[in-house]
Amino acid sequence: MRGSTIAAVATCTLLAITGCAKTDDNAPVATAGGAANVAGLDKGTAAACTLAEQATKGEDGRDLDLATAKDIVAVGSTSKSTIITAATDVLAASLAKAQAAAGNPDEAVLVAEVSSSILKVRTACQDTDAVKASITKASKDTGETGATSDSTSATDGKVN
Repeated sequence: MRGSTIAAVATCTLLAITGCAKTDDNAPVATAGGAANVAGLDKGTAAACTLAEQATKGEDGRDLDLATAKDIVAVGSTSKSTIITAATDVLAASLAKAQAAAGNPDEAVLVAEVSSSILKVRTACQDTDAVKASITKASKDTGETGATSDSTSATDGKVN
């Protein structure tokens, strides 16, 4: 148990030192309060970013805990952003480990890992331009692969 506590404290200390745990009110985060920041984001992405921001700031009953992590994973799974989907997948894996370790000596470390993963989701959300660029859109031109009709032979692209 002592090793788990030391690891949890070390993790929190590292987060504080590196600035990941710092709450900067001027950071450009996609939140419900900043309509300009969520413009162009799909519902799942905007919701995941909003929940992660609320958890970081301790707003609306949110915290860096398992309950909030479950909510972020639920809405993040509907995100169309590959960046947010990847971040929530990491959070989901951390959450599953922490839930499986309930009552075990490693529980505190794994809960700290969940908290860290929530912070990573928030950090990913801070670069709204990258998040918007990573939103996948279904192609209207299904079947189009970029090939042109100017090809003169089926072997033009063949490497000998």
